[in-house]
Amino acid sequence: MAALMPSEAVSEAVRLFPQQVCFVVADVAAAVAYAESLLGWGPFHTFQADVAEASYREWRGRKVTDVALGMAGSVQVEFLHVHQGHDTTADYQAQYGSGFQHIGTYCEDLAGATARMNNLGASINEENEYPGIKFAFVNAPTGPGMFELLQPTQALQENKGISDSAQAVAAQEPKPAIDRATIVTADMDTALAFYTAAFRWTETEAQEDTLLWGDKRHPVLRHIARAGKLELELIQPLSDSANPYTEHLVRGDHGLVHAGGPADFSPPGEPAGEGSWEKNDEHFAFHDWPGGPRSLQIRQSP
Repeated sequence: MAALMPSEAVSEAVRLFPQQVCFVVADVAAAVAYAESLLGWGPFHTFQADVAEASYREWRGRKVTDVALGMAGSVQVEFLHVHQGHDTTADYQAQYGSGFQHIGTYCEDLAGATARMNNLGASINEENEYPGIKFAFVNAPTGPGMFELLQPTQALQENKGISDSAQAVAAQEPKPAIDRATIVTADMDTALAFYTAAFRWTETEAQEDTLLWGDKRHPVLRHIARAGKLELELIQPLSDSANPYTEHLVRGDHGLVHAGGPADFSPPGEPAGEGSWEKNDEHFAFHDWPGGPRSLQIRQSP
């Protein structure tokens, strides 16, 4: 894979700033109600994106999508459900149902950013435009369509759903504030080379760690680094023992597992699983919620 070195000069226009996490959901209204009432996110602004003449690869036709946007701390959360038509999100929806589908990554020059992604060995899954936003979904080494490059256009203020969500002030403290996205990979060397170049990381070596899950110890390679508003956590299981990350790899080739943050709080109901990391004694719980099974992680102080 062709890769730029982290020290190589990159113009400001093609630098990438992740600041959004997107969940494909079965019911946008239910996801919004859960997020606002139980997690303190939002307020969310909901709207229906109805494009009469949409295109995706060889398909042409009408595309109708329910959309909700709201803040969870400094990171924006998006809920999507495609009712009609085809696109990257609909592909995920058809294969997996609900789950963590992409990370929204802002740039000033979409054409330059997509060219840079191609130079790093990625490919473009979909490129399109919606009022106020030009966007492209990127097939990364860790999965198809899991990064969305976003370039706001001059018409952004005319798109009330997007502009209002960016200006909304939360009525309460989020619990948790989203600050991390976790990505599983079967090939840490290739994944880390791509992410290091894409986000200009300086630490380029994954560390061995042990996931304590159930009554067993599960060896992994793990790397965490900052990208825009998010920490990106890369995990490669080193055994076939049953745990959420090996199970996610068996599930399919889409590497986004969960997003979350720290909080001394647990949503109602039993967690979908609890574990910890041996090196730093970081404890966490997974939760099944409208955003998908195990796609919300809440980290707790040791």
